[in-house]
Amino acid sequence: MQSTLGGKVIFTKRPRYDIEEIFDREEEIKQLIFLLKNNEWTIILGPRMSGKTSLALAVSNSIPNKRVVYVDLVKVKGLKDFVNRLYFSIPKTLTEKVKESLDVIGVRVGPTTLSFKLRSTSVIETIIKSICQDTILILDEAQDLKEGINHLVPVLHRLLNTCPSLSVIFTGSAIGLIKTLLEQKGEQPLAGRKPTEILLKPWSEETAIEYLEEGLQNCKVKYTKEEIREVINELGTLVGWLNIYGVNRCVKKHEDALKYAIEEAIGIAMEEINNIIEDQAWRRKAIKLLAIGSTWSILEDNLKVSTETLSKFLDRLERLYVVQKIGRTYVISDPVYRKASLRA
Repeated sequence: MQSTLGGKVIFTKRPRYDIEEIFDREEEIKQLIFLLKNNEWTIILGPRMSGKTSLALAVSNSIPNKRVVYVDLVKVKGLKDFVNRLYFSIPKTLTEKVKESLDVIGVRVGPTTLSFKLRSTSVIETIIKSICQDTILILDEAQDLKEGINHLVPVLHRLLNTCPSLSVIFTGSAIGLIKTLLEQKGEQPLAGRKPTEILLKPWSEETAIEYLEEGLQNCKVKYTKEEIREVINELGTLVGWLNIYGVNRCVKKHEDALKYAIEEAIGIAMEEINNIIEDQAWRRKAIKLLAIGSTWSILEDNLKVSTETLSKFLDRLERLYVVQKIGRTYVISDPVYRKASLRA
């Protein structure tokens, strides 16, 4: 397979802003372009480092006559922090317009923060309403809002009705985000109007090998088939892990680059595992059992939770491609996540 639209494969620490740089995601690109052109709301799901941010940014920037507002929510500290991140992510060409709207409701804009006595959700709604025409709003790693996302849902429902040309892309990897945005039922605000899912699966080994080889050739590094095989065995096929290795391999020996990539990747995966565990002892135990591979009966006997609770937990992890069912055994399929789970 070739990189999308013939673009080069480049190892880089920054997200991709151009679809020419997105490797082997043709179907997902087409799907997201269609949704954005029709002002649909989307959630891009997948494990951390699967390329969600790059897909969202690159495709959004390719849509004509749309402005893009990107909000990084990694480690966001509640709704007030979200308000600040949202405002200071707005393009400078729009800040005067937003300031005027905020002034009307008594919000003062400082150099680095907003001061207000209103509810954070009211300020959020005012900001988004003032910029919503022909806008794509990207809320990256939205699960880091944790419980705050529940307070946003009614706001999002109102914006669906009042901002017809607004598209929102959520990217996420935690099971709480699936529950909040995709499993709304009955009288809940987004029931019947849930965002469309785009799932980023890990690559096949063949695609991962091709990505590594093209990237290493691009930075003119000599490599062996054995080195490539070792990278796949140790890091798996998630683009983010392979990219960490590639960035370092372009300037270091294979052994040093791989050692660095493994430790860096495990550190990132540990944060994700902690998001999954959510300080629940049974989930911590479940993750360790899944790291070594366990059948339903083993999980049920050891975890002492209801059948429904265990079923939903496994289903959400499978939807995020964190867990795979092989025969009767559930196992964490990514080698980095397995290592991180055993340290949790």
